[in-house]
Amino acid sequence: MIKKHTPKTALLACLAFFILFNIFTLALFYSNMLSEFSTQISGQYPVIYLDVSYCFLIAGAICTLACSILMLWQYICLKKNNLALTAKHRSVRVFILVVIVSVAFVLPGRHIEKSRIEKIAEQYGYQPCPPFTLLIGSATIDAWVKDFSLCNDPEVDKLARYGYPGEPAQIAKVLANRDPK
Repeated sequence: MIKKHTPKTALLACLAFFILFNIFTLALFYSNMLSEFSTQISGQYPVIYLDVSYCFLIAGAICTLACSILMLWQYICLKKNNLALTAKHRSVRVFILVVIVSVAFVLPGRHIEKSRIEKIAEQYGYQPCPPFTLLIGSATIDAWVKDFSLCNDPEVDKLARYGYPGEPAQIAKVLANRDPK
C-alpha cells in the first residue's frame, strides 16, 4: 500500500531539512574550521595541520538547503493542486542537479582545496611530514613543519597524535619553553 503525500508531511520534511541546514551551517561557522589554517599560518607555529574536512559541512549545507526548498515547493504544489511532484517535474530535476553539485563539491572539491592550502603552506616555508611520523591517529589531517627534524621529535610526537585544533599552539608553546641546546 502506497501512502499518499500530504501537505503536512511535505511541510514537516521541509522543517526537518531546514533544521539540518542550520545544524550544518552552525557547525561550520562556530567550529572555527574555516579560520583554523589561517590562524596557524599567522601565528607562525612550527607545526601546522592541514585539514579540509569543512568541505563535508559545506556540501551538507548545500544539500539540506536544496532538500528544504524542494519540500517547500512540494508543499505549495500539494496545497494548490493536490498533486505530488514526480521525477519528471523540472523542480525535481533541478533538485537532483543541486545534490550532484554538492557531492561534486566534496569529492574533487576537497582535493582542490587541499592542494590550494598546501601551496599556501609551501609559500610560508612549511614542508609535509612523511607518513607515519606525526598524526598517526588521523588519516585525513596532514602535519606540516618549518623544521623537518620536528617530524621525528618525540616530544612533538606525544602532542601531535589526533589532529585536534589546539595541538599546534601547544606544540609551539612547548618548543618555545624548551631549553636551547
